[in-house]
Parts: sequence; C-alpha cells; structure tokens
Amino acid sequence: MRLQTKFIALLIGVMALFSGCTIATHYLQSDSKKYPEVKPENVKVFSEDKIPFKYEVIGSVAVDAVGGGNEAKRALQERAGQIGANAVIDVRLTKINSFTVRSGASGTAVRIIESDSLRSEKLGGN
Repeated sequence: MRLQTKFIALLIGVMALFSGCTIATHYLQSDSKKYPEVKPENVKVFSEDKIPFKYEVIGSVAVDAVGGGNEAKRALQERAGQIGANAVIDVRLTKINSFTVRSGASGTAVRIIESDSLRSEKLGGN
C-alpha cells in the first residue's frame, strides 16, 4: 500500500511537471542567412503560403504549448523570432489530445525582404 501511494505521488508530480512546458523546435535550411532576433510581437503570422511580399525562407518552426490557439501562436512567434524570422507562413494549428489542454502550431519561418515603407503599408502600418 505504501509503495503504491509513493508511485501515485511520483506519477502526479511528473504529470504536473510536463503539463506546464512549451516545447519548441526549428529546422534551418542549409543555405539560409543568419538574421538578428526579432521581438515576438513583430513576427507576423499568415495561414497561407502565398503572401504579397518577397521573402527568404529561413526554415521550419513547430511548437506544442499549454492552452489554446493563442498560446500556440505566441510560442510560434517567439521561436520564429529567435531565428530571425519576421513572419511565419502556412501556419497550421492543431489540438493535441492529452490530459491537459494543449495546442500545436507549425509553419515556415521567413524573412520579408521588401522595404520597410512598403511592408508597413501592406501590413497596415505596423
């Protein structure tokens, strides 16, 4: 009985430990340039792969976050910004079935290369 109680306590502890983690990864293209980091709030997210900007592909990004789509989107913007992307295109959100509410997001991290004034105009002044 005592061993069973310890096992259950350990299992609950492990579940609590992993339920609060955000997992993120990225895969850089072998020929991609290195860009400085971008603040997450400055990383634009597009659900389509065709956008009205010239861009260079940096690589792929994917995250698994606790919470809904907004949390996954924020985590995706953070990871993309860390590798110098100022946009993520072809974004896909997924609901992850687990004992906690989790969402996943993935997409292609890109660097928009058009001029700042043209980009600002097309993105609504941001």
